[in-house]
Amino acid sequence: MVKTITIVGANLAGGRAAETLREEGFDGKIFLVGEEPWRPYERPLLSKEFLWDNTKLPDTFFLHDDSWYSDKNIDMRLGERAEALDLAAGGVRLGSGEFLKSDKILLATGGRARVLPLKGSDAPNVHYLRTKDDADRLAYDLKAGAHIVIIGMGVIGCEVAASAKKAGCDVTTIEPADVPMGRALGQKFGDWLGRYHRSQGVRSFYGLTPSELELNGEVVCAVKCNDGTRIECDAIVVGVGIVPNMELAQAAGVETSNGIVVDQQCRSNHSHIFAAGDVAFQPSFFGGKVRLETYQNASEQAAAAARSMIGIEQSYLKPGAFWSDQYDLNMQAIGMLDDSLEIAIRGSLDENKFTAFFLNNSVVSGVLMV
Repeated sequence: MVKTITIVGANLAGGRAAETLREEGFDGKIFLVGEEPWRPYERPLLSKEFLWDNTKLPDTFFLHDDSWYSDKNIDMRLGERAEALDLAAGGVRLGSGEFLKSDKILLATGGRARVLPLKGSDAPNVHYLRTKDDADRLAYDLKAGAHIVIIGMGVIGCEVAASAKKAGCDVTTIEPADVPMGRALGQKFGDWLGRYHRSQGVRSFYGLTPSELELNGEVVCAVKCNDGTRIECDAIVVGVGIVPNMELAQAAGVETSNGIVVDQQCRSNHSHIFAAGDVAFQPSFFGGKVRLETYQNASEQAAAAARSMIGIEQSYLKPGAFWSDQYDLNMQAIGMLDDSLEIAIRGSLDENKFTAFFLNNSVVSGVLMV
């Protein structure tokens, strides 16, 4: 009998797991442990609406209000760090020294921003966007007329570029690849997106990497690139990917690779340890293993993990899906967006309103809609 479940990670995945456990009738003890002082919230807003006006949080920002957790008898340990998994004793040891005896443990530990490997990358005007507190600090620097340099044009970099332009900033981007969001969109549609950013007044450098951060006192005043290009700035936003937080699992002997390795039931190689969200290295819909850093996966996989932990037959295997709002564009995608596939387009790239179907032997493997 499962009487106590500990969820490590009071984020979207952790919050959805706790919610699903109660929805499915689990009436045992639930511990929800998180390092941030905030109850679970939705991160997508942090690179968009939150940066335009962080003085008023929308009603949808937090998954639930405080009373919901007390009403559902969920024991939240916010501002607490999980220090170790003690598999022999069967539980989680917190930084405070408290031991949470647990029949099942869900690791929804997510990831941390990858740090730029340059001197000055920890300066106060160099921003990494993962948490509400990160967004608070960044919003303060996005003042009208400020010169903002964005290093890395993945989803976060692209969305922050759009938000910074909306705030009236002068925006310059640096991306080592040939196009923005190349991993997500491929070359053809990455090139289309790059043209759109330029049409909005973003100055872009592709195929370059930052080689030096120039300091003026404690703050960075310019970025130098590997070809000698020098770009002055008031602040920098770094979006060069995340590192999965899998140290707890590794220290306990749980199998890890590019994240915590799980099966279709979200179970690790230890029968009592499950993982979901950005940290999970999971079976891919298209074969092999994959780690998905999307809202959809964090929410839906966490719900699946919750059901698996309480014995509800579950098999989680879905194609990755994501959405992104940039300027007046809304992009939605699902499945495999691969340039090697046949692409059928309905609508017009020139009008920035289209649907692209990615076909593998006449089977739709992916869709991008703008």
